Amino acid sequence: MTRYLSESDARWDRHSGEKGHYGAPEWGPEDLERAAVFLSALAPQARRVFQYMLRNPGRQIHCTELVDEALGGPNGSDPAQRVAGVLSGMSKGHGSSERRLPFYWWQAPRGGAGASYAVRPSVAAVFSAVQLGE
Repeated sequence: MTRYLSESDARWDRHSGEKGHYGAPEWGPEDLERAAVFLSALAPQARRVFQYMLRNPGRQIHCTELVDEALGGPNGSDPAQRVAGVLSGMSKGHGSSERRLPFYWWQAPRGGAGASYAVRPSVAAVFSAVQLGE
């Protein structure tokens, strides 16, 4: 089942993220230049996964879909670990951004497998505006 989260959905506050997902401000319209620097620092696979999430603002996307659609399909590794590893390629840009990581993630419910990821609609708008300006 596809889930879209509105900007004010309480599930944004119940994500599984830890370090990097708290403490710093959320991305906003004043961060266009900062977002451009962040995007330029992304590792190639992290950029592909992030761009896929940006094309689906607010939609919780399961890690297997990200592997299939953004990373070219399975490669024998666990999809959840693969996506998590790829998204660690955001560390360089995130370190100097003074903002939260621009995505959220949720562990699978008990008995489920993998994790789901999403970009808040307002954050997607910032990064999409930067990409349109490139």
